[in-house]
Amino acid sequence: MRNDANNPLKLGVIGCGWAGQQAVHAAMAIPRIEVVALSDLEPDLIQNTLAAHPTIPCQYGPYQDLLHNSDIDAVYLAVNPVMRYPMVLDAIAARKHVLVQKPHAVRADQILEFEAAAGEMGVTLQFCYFMRHFPLNRQIRARIDAGAIGEPYHGRVFLKYNTRPAPEGITRWLQVYGQKGGVLAQHASHEFNLAWWWLGAPEPRWAIAAKHVLNPVYDGPEGPAEDYLSGLVGFADGKTLQIDCSRWLHADLPTTVEVFGSEGAVSNREISHLTDAGYEREEVDAPADFPHSNDTGLYFYGEIEYFARAIAGEVAPEPDAREAYQFMRILDGLYDSALTGERVEIVATTR
Repeated sequence: MRNDANNPLKLGVIGCGWAGQQAVHAAMAIPRIEVVALSDLEPDLIQNTLAAHPTIPCQYGPYQDLLHNSDIDAVYLAVNPVMRYPMVLDAIAARKHVLVQKPHAVRADQILEFEAAAGEMGVTLQFCYFMRHFPLNRQIRARIDAGAIGEPYHGRVFLKYNTRPAPEGITRWLQVYGQKGGVLAQHASHEFNLAWWWLGAPEPRWAIAAKHVLNPVYDGPEGPAEDYLSGLVGFADGKTLQIDCSRWLHADLPTTVEVFGSEGAVSNREISHLTDAGYEREEVDAPADFPHSNDTGLYFYGEIEYFARAIAGEVAPEPDAREAYQFMRILDGLYDSALTGERVEIVATTR
């Protein structure tokens, strides 16, 4: 469907916590999008969002009521993956285009269900990893694709996010192992996905991981979510990707996202080369493959604008269901390995 400043896409946001509010801030700054509805079972969260954007005309409690509004073209689902699973399918059944927050699902096979349903209904389905849509990150990807670091072979991510989630209420999923609320999927997956994308988004073949639980609040059958996870993933083309992440660490260490190639490296969002004269850094000034209308600095501006253009048929969704499925298989493999202590083989697909 066509959308532009004269005929804006009408967007509904389901979930008015931090992510939903950031989505509203970004979408309201995009000329080709109009936020027309909010949904949340917590009225205070809706009111907090309206305090910054009082012109949004429609507010709902149950998300089903928002989906019944025929004026809404698309929805942004800013809720956790346990709650979101039926919401995605219901939104698609209501013929709404859907932008799915991360972690995209509890298990990878759920993404295949989303893809099949969207194909049947003819709606656009895009998945969130907003760091892909930062202009500099897209420029770096373009330089890697052009051979700036030779053949990429390994990526490395280190991240800490010092927080202790509340044990009860709507955030309980953050404490349950395997529901993708621990440090890997909830916090580090943005940077981890970025490094994987810079590597060329190769198909996974195996994973091995170990976890530590420092604050075991949850004692149910799944066990408590990880507070620290280390892992290594191998891919079909021989590339590897390393992750080391914590959500409670007694050390002040910077986030690291690196990709190493045969002729150079990406580190701290710079490209470097080792020469006879020492390390030389390259200023990344290549044109991005997708120039956004405005670099606002808002977290989700780029990916939401891209979503609108995908709905208009100007670009393909990114990440699409194929990449979302492959990346979720990576996360599944790491979680399964850390649970058993054994290397997990990830079966090749025909996708």
